[in-house]
Parts: sequence; structure tokens; C-alpha cells
Amino acid sequence: MKIGKTILKLREEKKMSQEEFAQYFHVTRQTISNWEKEKSYPDLQTLVKISDASGVSVDSMLRDNFNMVQQIDKKVRHLKIFQIGSAIIAAIVLIAASYIGIQNMKQNNTIQTYESRLAELGFEKNGNNYYLEDADFKYDIYLFGRPAVWKWNQELTSREKFVVGTYTKEMSDLSEQVEVTIRKTEEFTTLNISRGDYGKDGSSPQMVEYTLDENGQIKHVEKMDKEYYEIYTKLQSDIKEAVKKMDTIYSTLYA
Repeated sequence: MKIGKTILKLREEKKMSQEEFAQYFHVTRQTISNWEKEKSYPDLQTLVKISDASGVSVDSMLRDNFNMVQQIDKKVRHLKIFQIGSAIIAAIVLIAASYIGIQNMKQNNTIQTYESRLAELGFEKNGNNYYLEDADFKYDIYLFGRPAVWKWNQELTSREKFVVGTYTKEMSDLSEQVEVTIRKTEEFTTLNISRGDYGKDGSSPQMVEYTLDENGQIKHVEKMDKEYYEIYTKLQSDIKEAVKKMDTIYSTLYA
């Protein structure tokens, strides 16, 4: 017997309205109407209840209702796809959460390693800046913001690994303001000499850059202008000592 007729017969035998029958199976009245007209079909769990109430076996109802079997099969396949999809999404979320956790741990370890080495070297913290002062120079280390979490290698890049030394003594015997800085990177050590001050007309100080060798000596010193050579010779021994100290700082910090 067709499922629609089975449901209608069962409801009439029990002398129940569609509304009452719907309450019995915990569905809406419209659902009962659709079942009876075979516009839609009950699920397997409800089908078992109908079988128990009507005395018609589930096997018999399935064999006599091909469209219902197709719909149930479709629902089962959709359920399997949903379950598989849910499992995949859950796995992706778990992997992503684990990855982020690992990255955060690596970031923290990296920062703690650098901070520990800086403390051993005697540096003090000022925001993202770490500094150390001696009689002649102030040395600065800048730890940039954390790398992006998706970046597997959480170490600082070579561009971010550098030490800056700024000469802090006042050179009163010079007729103009002079600023001397040394920058140590993995590949180069450079000396920057800035002469003059910012003018009211917006002009900037004159600045030149020279490459230093491993001993703190300017390469091609013969090409220096007289004014800059004079500054360099006054500070040559201090620059040499600063370069030596910056080499130690760099090798200790970025080992």
C-alpha cells in the first residue's frame, strides 16, 4: 500500500484530525497533509512509528513506495556529506588553532631569548627600544613587532638585525653641530656623519655615509672631504672601540 494511503487509513482508524495526528508524531498539520498526498515523506524513525501503529511492515512500505525510498536515500546521502563536511571543518579548525598556538609559543620564545641576551649585555628597555650607554656612545637595539602568525619562521630577518651606536659627547671645539652614528648589520658596518642643523628655510643637515672595516677604519679614507676627515680623526679611537663593542653586542644577541 502506498505510504500516503497507509497514513490516511491509520489516521481515520484512530479517528484523529490532521492536527491531532500531527501532534502525535511531533510534526505540523501541513506535514501530515503532505504525507497523505505524497508530496513529501516521513523519515525512517517516523516510518517505524507508523509501521508499529498501522501493522504494516517497514519493508512492505519501502517496497511499495519507490519515490519515498529515493527521498530517504537522498537524505541519508546528504547526512553523510554533512557529517563528512563537519568532520573536515572541525579538523581544519583544530589544525589552525594548533598552528596558531605553536606560532605564538615560538614568538614568545624568540622574544624571551632576545630579551634575556639583552639583559645579559646590560641593555635597558624603553618601549620597543633597548639601549646601553657608556662614556662615549649610546647603543640602541630595536625589536620590531611580531612577525605575521602565518610565517613559519618566527626569527628576525637580517634586515631587522642591527645595532646603532650614537656618539654622545659634545664636540665643543667644532663650529657647527655634528652627529655621529655607527650602524652594524650582518654584512656592513657604516659610519654616518651629519653636519649642521635644520634651517628655518627647511634645509636639512649635510650627512655622508662611509663603510668601516672590521677594525673600525674607514675604507678609502683618501676620498673623504676635509671637514668630515677632521671629525673622523678626532673620534677615530672612540669609533674603533665602539665598533669592537658593537661586534660583541651583535654576535652575542644574534648568535
